[in-house]
Amino acid sequence: MSTKKEKFTNFMKYKVRQKDPISKECFVCGTENVAGLEAVFYTLEDERVVSLFTAKSCHEGHPGIMHGGVIGAILDETGGRAYCALVPDSTAYTIELNIKYSHTVPTNTPLIVVAKVSEVREHVFISKAELILPDGTVAATSNGVYYILQNPAAFTNSGSFHTVHPEVTDREWIDIPEK
Repeated sequence: MSTKKEKFTNFMKYKVRQKDPISKECFVCGTENVAGLEAVFYTLEDERVVSLFTAKSCHEGHPGIMHGGVIGAILDETGGRAYCALVPDSTAYTIELNIKYSHTVPTNTPLIVVAKVSEVREHVFISKAELILPDGTVAATSNGVYYILQNPAAFTNSGSFHTVHPEVTDREWIDIPEK
């Protein structure tokens, strides 16, 4: 672990452009996966994607501490969804994911991951994601390379990966820690 801890000190309010679709069985966003994170995703007005979730005790690596592989999963999913903020109804597969862990992540604590595309090439995009603790500490970051599927509906039986599930708690604004 790195001894240097990056911490955001200001919180900025961002307008939600849309709530992003989720699926029923996905480990990260699945609404019916009892072992999943049940993460909710939003696209913001500035073309970032935000994930809101609370890791449960079944996501521990050590008591009260989120497992590094689960951290990798939420960073990967959020980073992969970042392209959808630019091109709605698109999807991609992960080619490469590099993660830097800089702080332990507690379970049973509301967490946020923020991701944005940093580069788009012919069939791939690169995005950066950050997992941020409630006090603004950046606990982990990732840089991912994703392959953009040219015809996502052709890869599923139903023709659709995800659907939007409205909730009473849907948000119009999200506060994000900033430097």
